[in-house]
Amino acid sequence: MAIFCHTLSSLSLKKLINPSKPTSTFTYINLHIRFQAMNSISDSSSSSSSKVMCQLVPGLDTNEKEYILDQTFERYTSKMVKRNGKGAAIVWFRNDLRVLDNEVLFKAWVNSESVLPVYCVDPRLFQASTCYFGFPKTGGLRGQFIVECLVDLKKNLMKRGLNLLIRHGKPEEIIPALAKDFASHTVYAQKETCSEEVNVEKLVSKALRRVHLPHSTGRSTSQGSANSPTLQLVWGGTMYHLDDLPFSTNSIPDVYTQFRKSVEARCSIRSCAKISMSLGPAPRVEDWGCVPSIEQLGLQPQEVSKGMRFLGGETAALSRVYEYFWKKDFLKIYKETRNGMLGPDYSTKFSPWLASGSLSPRFIYEEVKRYEKGRLANDSTYWVLFELIWRDYFRFISFKYGNSIFHIGGPRNVERRWSQDQRLFDSWRNGCTGYPLIDANMKELSATGFMSNRGRQIVCSFLVRDMGIDWRMGAEWFETFLLDYDPCSNYGNWTYGAGVGNDPREDRYFSIPKQAQTYDPEGEYVAYWLPQLQELPKEKRNFPGKLYMEQIVPLKFGNPNGHRGQDRASAARKTNYGGRARKTNSRMS
Repeated sequence: MAIFCHTLSSLSLKKLINPSKPTSTFTYINLHIRFQAMNSISDSSSSSSSKVMCQLVPGLDTNEKEYILDQTFERYTSKMVKRNGKGAAIVWFRNDLRVLDNEVLFKAWVNSESVLPVYCVDPRLFQASTCYFGFPKTGGLRGQFIVECLVDLKKNLMKRGLNLLIRHGKPEEIIPALAKDFASHTVYAQKETCSEEVNVEKLVSKALRRVHLPHSTGRSTSQGSANSPTLQLVWGGTMYHLDDLPFSTNSIPDVYTQFRKSVEARCSIRSCAKISMSLGPAPRVEDWGCVPSIEQLGLQPQEVSKGMRFLGGETAALSRVYEYFWKKDFLKIYKETRNGMLGPDYSTKFSPWLASGSLSPRFIYEEVKRYEKGRLANDSTYWVLFELIWRDYFRFISFKYGNSIFHIGGPRNVERRWSQDQRLFDSWRNGCTGYPLIDANMKELSATGFMSNRGRQIVCSFLVRDMGIDWRMGAEWFETFLLDYDPCSNYGNWTYGAGVGNDPREDRYFSIPKQAQTYDPEGEYVAYWLPQLQELPKEKRNFPGKLYMEQIVPLKFGNPNGHRGQDRASAARKTNYGGRARKTNSRMS
């Protein structure tokens, strides 16, 4: 799948970014034809796999991306914003790697005379292991994506008169030292909800209290009487603000539908923060530091040679919103195509940038509303917001239930016997189960760091229902590989799929034959990721029988190839039930 980039003139880009009427000639056509068009990525499946190339997301050239960035920043710039603070403030960037609609950056700028943006390369993020099963906490693909996010953040801050100070080490050691060196009265950072991140916040706050500043640091009386810097945590990362919810965090409904209906009826979404075009002056820094390479993070580099290659950073994020909403005009059919699995345009693909904080959910909301006003409003435009509410819900639920979302019984403390059979798990994670739909999805994950929402539900169901494997093994494997990993969404989805989370249906099951017939009826997806199936008739690709590898376990329901090996699989499920995992992580508490 070759990448074709078409440079638009500034005039045509401007018409798309600021549309007065629809400019796309895209019309509603038969869904099957649409999928064929969007799945053109797999045209090479009938030829040699050596010709397959990855497809960039977004698929715009550099000039287009920079133009979209500048135009979007211009729309969210205000000359009315005034500074009223004194002294220096630190912005501690965490999972909010953006300039546009960043409340942390906005508050720091307004309440100071100069801002020092800082990113700490924390070894606990890049060189540690997952809690129970010891997988790498961050894989090479996500590490590379974060590196690209940092490069882009540094560039965009410099465009606004600032820079990004990069230091290697623990934030609780780096941030207080910087606060002392630059006499910073306040450190601003985005508030997180999960224990590891919250623990770091507590350590930073405690260390700041040991720093003594001179009296002329610009601290106001409202910032406290002690002459030490303070850590001000700012809520961000959700579409609905925590303070605007119609209930306390302890009273958040345990069923998503109840939560959604309540916030839709009783809450409004805050507008994106508009900031000054110039955020300078930056403090005088002798050495701002360099964005680390993937090797300097202690990770193994991994090239994406097939499937989708996501570009990290705010510039790419804003370009993807423009590309999907305005240029390709796919927003109006999102609900119909969102369950696809092949190609870049069956869904928005915003999740990697949302997870890194390179993209604001409130910005997406405002773009949806702008699209509805300028083009059309339908079920598809609403459904993008519906999915963002799901994302909010998992974030708020993590606040309510704390570490229980990481425990084997989940938020509801469900008692169930799970297997930790390594042979079964290895077949799942390596894509060697004998079920093409499972194997193709797992191959895509390991090759690209991405998997469709439909695919995630299917492979989760197979692992926990058909194999009987401890759901935490799957969740931690996803933690390693996903570009869009964040603890709230990942573990929220896994507890939901395993029947131990916020799902009124405890035994939710995804039948592989049904899913394959519905979402990959011609086997295009499985043939793309499993080249050995390309020569088979389309109707055989998902059900190849002995023409593919032996199935590792029979399906709980609807096995297309009978129940061969039932006794062997049942015996495998009985091994290691209730096995204890090592306790090495704060999420165990």
